Amino acid sequence: MKSSGLFPFMMLLALGTLASWAVEGSGKSFKAGVCPPKKSAQCLRYEKPECQSDWQCLGKKRCCPDICGIKCLDPVDTPSPTRRKPGRCPPAYGQCMMLNPPNYCEMDGQCERDLKCCVGMCGKSCVSPVKGKQGPRAH
Repeated sequence: MKSSGLFPFMMLLALGTLASWAVEGSGKSFKAGVCPPKKSAQCLRYEKPECQSDWQCLGKKRCCPDICGIKCLDPVDTPSPTRRKPGRCPPAYGQCMMLNPPNYCEMDGQCERDLKCCVGMCGKSCVSPVKGKQGPRAH
């Protein structure tokens, strides 16, 4: 039986998609910005959570607590978006098959707490730094 030329392409596409899910869904990287402050209002009925992590939200939205549950919301900027943070970016092993993978941050200051904006397997995201001197991959 002859193999179709489409089969290898489909396998590469599937592997690229699965690889990006594995990295993004790991809970070790986050999107830029911080969750907006909760509005002071009373909730009459709690809703089922829309998400459990940022990666279940489309685009740059983050998984955030809201008045009546957990929802995908647009993040707000961090106080010092251009600030460079200590530490260096962890090494990125491999590369996803996605053309032009999305960047979820551009600078360290867009990441909350001590997270840094680093190049990962599929674009840039906010990750915990490796302690030590800043390396060439730190942003």
